[in-house]
Amino acid sequence: MSKKWHLPLILGLTACLFTGCGDRGIPVIKQELLDKKLSVLMLTSSALTASSKEAIAQSLKDWQDSNAIAFDWVKDLNALNEDVTTKLKTKSYDYIYVAGNELFPSANETLQSSQSSAKWTFLQSQPFAVGTGNAVSDQATLLQVDTQQLETMKNKSVQDLVFQPLAIEWVTRSDRPIPSTWAPSEEADHIVLLDNNPQWYQQLSFQILQHHASWVIFYSPADADQMQKVKNMGVSVMDFAGAVTAELNWPQIMNNRLAVMKSKSWKSGVQNYNVQELKELKMK
Repeated sequence: MSKKWHLPLILGLTACLFTGCGDRGIPVIKQELLDKKLSVLMLTSSALTASSKEAIAQSLKDWQDSNAIAFDWVKDLNALNEDVTTKLKTKSYDYIYVAGNELFPSANETLQSSQSSAKWTFLQSQPFAVGTGNAVSDQATLLQVDTQQLETMKNKSVQDLVFQPLAIEWVTRSDRPIPSTWAPSEEADHIVLLDNNPQWYQQLSFQILQHHASWVIFYSPADADQMQKVKNMGVSVMDFAGAVTAELNWPQIMNNRLAVMKSKSWKSGVQNYNVQELKELKMK
C-alpha cells in the first residue's frame, strides 16, 4: 500500500473508535448518551415578574449548556393553550414545570387528561389566598410557601393591631368566624358579614362612624372593588386572606430542580420552599 494512503486510513479508524460508525461509515451518537439526555417543558405565567422570568431564562440556558438538557419554553401564559397541548401530543418530555399560580387550574386539567409520562412540578409564585386551595393533582409535585409560616406572620400582624388602643372593624363570612381572642363576643357589633348581606357596606360605614374605627380587617377573601370602597372611607385596610407576598429566589429554585433531575429523586406531593428558595415574606 502506498504511504500516501496511510494517514487518511488512520484518521478514519480513529474517528470510528471515538464516535462509532454506522453501516456506511457515518458517525452516530451512542445510545447511552441519548438515554442520559433529559427533555424539559417549561410553562410560565404572564404574571411572573421580569426578574423571575430572567432568572428562569438564564437557568434554562445553563441547563442546556452545562448538562445537555433539551427544553421547550412557553412563556407569558394566562392558561395552558393549544401550543402547549400540541407539544404534549407530539413530543416526549421527562419533566414539566408550571411556574405561576394562575396556570395551576388549566395545568391540572391537562395533567389529568394527558397520556404523558412526564413528571410534573408546580412552582407557586405567591402564597395561595385563603379559601382557594391548591387545586393541584396528587400526581404532581407542588412547591409552595410554608403555610404555617404564613399563619404565624399574619397572626402576629393582627395581634400587634389588636393590642393597640384602636377600634377595629372586621369583615368576614359566616363560615370564617373571627377568633375570640381577637374579637370577643361582647364586640360582635364590630363584625360585618359579607354573605347574604347586600347592605354590608352601609352597615360597615355606620359601624366605622359609631366606633371611630381606625382599621378594617377583611378576614375572609374579598374582591378588589370591595376593599377599594372601604379604603375610600379613609380607614386603613388589612387583607388578612391575602395579606402576604413572597419574594422567591428563582435561581436557587431552578438550581434545586436541576439537582432533583440529576439525582432522579423527584416525588409527588406537597413540599415547602426551603430557606434558600424563599427570600422573604412581606405583609401587604
